[in-house]
Amino acid sequence: MNNDKLWQQHIGEHDNGLFLLGTIDVPIFLLKISDGWALIEGSVEPLAPLILRQLENIVKDLEDIRYWFITHSHYDHIGTLSLLYPLLPNVKVFVSEATKRALCHPKANEVTYNLTQSLYNIMPEAEHAQSPLLETKVPLADIPVEVLEDGQEVHFDSNHSMMALATPGHAKCLLSFYEPKYKRLYVSDTLGEMVSPIRWEPLIFQNYNAYINSLRILQKLNVEQLVLGHHGILSGDLAQNAAQRAESDVARFIKESEHVFLTLDKDIAKTTRYISEKTRDSTATFVSKKLHYNGTLLMLKLAGVIPEVELIE
Repeated sequence: MNNDKLWQQHIGEHDNGLFLLGTIDVPIFLLKISDGWALIEGSVEPLAPLILRQLENIVKDLEDIRYWFITHSHYDHIGTLSLLYPLLPNVKVFVSEATKRALCHPKANEVTYNLTQSLYNIMPEAEHAQSPLLETKVPLADIPVEVLEDGQEVHFDSNHSMMALATPGHAKCLLSFYEPKYKRLYVSDTLGEMVSPIRWEPLIFQNYNAYINSLRILQKLNVEQLVLGHHGILSGDLAQNAAQRAESDVARFIKESEHVFLTLDKDIAKTTRYISEKTRDSTATFVSKKLHYNGTLLMLKLAGVIPEVELIE
């Protein structure tokens, strides 16, 4: 089958009760369940007004949204929580233990705030929240959450559930979610950044060995649909083989980066700048140039390509 048919990028309804909302680059997912709806991912704050309009058009009564699964604590995956949570009176928010700690950590929330503010300058779809949405905004630390452990399931009914899978490496707090009923896997950033359905750029921001181990864990699953943290939904062989491709592309990335490092006379700044500029196009609408540079620098260090260095402040 043509890859275009196996890579879905449209906003709106997909297979088996799944809706992609927000934008293709920074989505949030809405899932129809037996007694209402569930959300997966948290997108970014500047998309909250858009996402609220989309939810109201589909759900009608926001009281019917009962579950919200957060993959990890990075700013582009928790951004709408503070604005939308107060409007969802029956929702339960599920996170990892490490994400729970991050949501209550003043320094982490300061970083989230600063990165979020940068989005208003680079996102074409960015909107500042207005009343009444802005008036009910709550601090992240004040949002009650329930912790999910690795392998723990949340049951929607007798034959429909969501399973949490600990997949660190990109972030210590990262959970992927698996929906056994539809063999659907929500990977967030576990596999890295998809450049095309058959090419991935790694996003190793926490630990190299954990990253590779997470990819190998996901390779063992039967996956018919792969829901990405950015850039859409894969099906068929593209979904089943994605984790294996992502692992192979880690090795490719390291080999190519080592070549660049040697070619540029082991100049760390030049190497990082070259690789960052080469790989940042797919994230340019929601990751600032400086943040991408620092992320690339950290990843090159964690992957053993360059020695440990200080990040740009």
